[in-house]
Amino acid sequence: MAPQPSRGLMHTFRTDYPPLHAFEFGTGDDPRRPLVLFVGGLGDTLLSTPYLPKLATALETHGWRLAQARPTSAGMSWGGCTVEQDASEIALCTEYFKERGADKIVLMGCSTGCQDAIAYHHASSDFVPLAGVVLQAPVSDREIEQVQTLLKKHADEGIDYSKPDQQSFVPQAWSKFWHCTSGLTYARWRSLVEEPASDTIDLAASEDFFSSDLSDARLRNAFAPVKCPVMIALGTEDASYPPHVKADLPALLERFRKAAPTLSSDMILEGAEHTLGDGKHADEFVERVVKFVGEL
Repeated sequence: MAPQPSRGLMHTFRTDYPPLHAFEFGTGDDPRRPLVLFVGGLGDTLLSTPYLPKLATALETHGWRLAQARPTSAGMSWGGCTVEQDASEIALCTEYFKERGADKIVLMGCSTGCQDAIAYHHASSDFVPLAGVVLQAPVSDREIEQVQTLLKKHADEGIDYSKPDQQSFVPQAWSKFWHCTSGLTYARWRSLVEEPASDTIDLAASEDFFSSDLSDARLRNAFAPVKCPVMIALGTEDASYPPHVKADLPALLERFRKAAPTLSSDMILEGAEHTLGDGKHADEFVERVVKFVGEL
């Protein structure tokens, strides 16, 4: 069955070409109410994450509101973008809502939106301070089984990703692998699939903040600038996890706990897939998010 339409307001938070927009659920009658600002993952666009209408309704009941930012990278445009660019555009959005009177802003990411939430804190200390961060499905693109199979094939063929112009596009077959029909640069390809060369966070080089094989130092460095409370939600049936990670998800969560000093809420959703759907797993997640923001 097709999803029901959602009522709301479309905000333009950047008027320069190309303009950027955010969709606020509901009437938007009080711009002073605290806001959860949602950012989706690779390929996501407005309302493509199933649980958002349910989350919007629950937040409104508790005095909060929900908006979804649509950066340049939304939909099929992400292959030529970076998480650093995402962070800068999200900062324009938080500034927009702050100037309109938002009392508090919580940044919530799903999938690569989680990388964006981390990048927001690394890109600049001048961005609007956040009241909280929610990371739903903070996963590793590099560790996906199909990705590892492809990387091994490329290694066997002697392919060196560093040789071409990094702003040129990878072969079309590689782009199709990621369902990225608008083209994928070598720079973004390497950011996704290469193991980080350093424990230092370099947004221009790597967006790998959550892989299970990262060093303790890199994990700590990823979370180091995040001074606000953090919530993390993982799903046991998330297809992004390789079998050995899925078999012991509590161990990965424990590493996040040790790396993130401001982590104040976490959960493992039994049986939940990557974007949770809009059933019982979404209900559990929404309930926890409402509780999390209510304590800020």
